[in-house]
Amino acid sequence: MRLTTCTLLTTLLTTLTIAAPAPAPAPAPAPAPEAALEPRAQDLIDLWKNKNFLDLKFTGSANPGDCKNLPSNFNDIASSGKAKAGFRCTIWVDANCRGTGFSFNQNPGSASFPDWINDKASSWKCVRD
Repeated sequence: MRLTTCTLLTTLLTTLTIAAPAPAPAPAPAPAPEAALEPRAQDLIDLWKNKNFLDLKFTGSANPGDCKNLPSNFNDIASSGKAKAGFRCTIWVDANCRGTGFSFNQNPGSASFPDWINDKASSWKCVRD
């Protein structure tokens, strides 16, 4: 059997095409930069049932600037409170941070809430001081 140059080239190219490796898979996407991550909730406020930071204590966690309603077991019973270091917290008489609010920081905090909000707080929010 006599092979021509054209037949040899065709056979060679066909063999190379069949034996060629598959293309590499696309690289995995890069992880999102840290700035795009959701902020983590952190402890921002401590409230106590009685004056002078005594008795039952509630520690509230949230992202700074988020309004939070007090849980049912602490709604309308707070009498003193402190913000965590570097924050200023406000408690409100009404849910969803509405109505009249009262603000305090970590040091000295508020050992005794004013009568108009004592045992009446329903929501809270803390921001960087």
